[in-house]
Amino acid sequence: MPYKKVQFVAHLIFTGPDVVIEREFVTSLFGKSVRTTAKQRYLGLDKPEDDIAERVKLVGCAIDAARASTQIDTSDETLKIFMMPEFFFRGKTGAYEMDDVQTLVDKLHALVADAKWKNWLFVFGTIVGKSEQVIGTSLLAQLIAKLFPPDTEAYNYSLIQKGGFGNDKELGQRTAFAVLKEKKSGIDFIRAGTMKDGGIALERVKHLAPSNTTRSESQRRNYDGSSVFTLDGLIFGFEICLDHLVGRLRKSRNLAPIDVQLIPSCGAEVDPLNIAVKPGGLVLHCDGLGWGCDAQAVTLPPVVAVPAEILPVNAVGVRVADIFARGAGDLHVFPALALP
Repeated sequence: MPYKKVQFVAHLIFTGPDVVIEREFVTSLFGKSVRTTAKQRYLGLDKPEDDIAERVKLVGCAIDAARASTQIDTSDETLKIFMMPEFFFRGKTGAYEMDDVQTLVDKLHALVADAKWKNWLFVFGTIVGKSEQVIGTSLLAQLIAKLFPPDTEAYNYSLIQKGGFGNDKELGQRTAFAVLKEKKSGIDFIRAGTMKDGGIALERVKHLAPSNTTRSESQRRNYDGSSVFTLDGLIFGFEICLDHLVGRLRKSRNLAPIDVQLIPSCGAEVDPLNIAVKPGGLVLHCDGLGWGCDAQAVTLPPVVAVPAEILPVNAVGVRVADIFARGAGDLHVFPALALP
């Protein structure tokens, strides 16, 4: 049965770096004073497997709270879309190794496989992965690497997964999509001069380009990184933060008629000039740097924003303070909106 409505649930949580204020006593000709410096650091647990486990545990708390809300439309004709902001998954160094990313993906798949999630679509924020150059073991190679650190190839992508596939792994794979962020922002990583406790510096990041080299954004394969995909007869357009601000969808070639535009971000608002849905389409947005979230039903004119019910995330047993700077966040449950 095709969906007639979409209901948006946003997990509004701060996913930016932690800020640490350092104070130093200095003496000058004018006497003693205090010099204050603001540093930034990536929050996370020392072992990637522990870090991933805690973040996935928090996701479990959030989606269970969303499903339990009395505001949820339980009809099979309503697709529930749960979205987290950009940079939800990045770890203590700012990015995970490739093997750790696969571990994370497997855990997220397992989290939403149960039949109770059959009418839910999950946008798992973004995952930041990395691939670093192998440094030789010779003393000279080590010295050169210390003086001139090699670049880190990084990728920032979103995993989108339809739930409720049970033990049917093939169905789970067919209803999973990956969209790669194309544009690297100046706030995506911490700058070397303001970094505390180590990690990947912005200046050393080489951004991984998407595999689709054409200008068309329609996905040829579920994991090719392009920003338009089809699921259950609906055409989704997907932009991560800066990609939306520069109009990735709007400027693409042969753009399909978008039913739902999804925008996870960390430092962006919806730009009315870059809304790419067809008349009557829906725009759903969730930000991790304080710009809020919103669900919009787009008509010509106007653009109509709808209010949400706000619920706390009960994260008992999760080491939230070790992985997020400002707590477990809140859930914003929007009313179900009719599809075009």
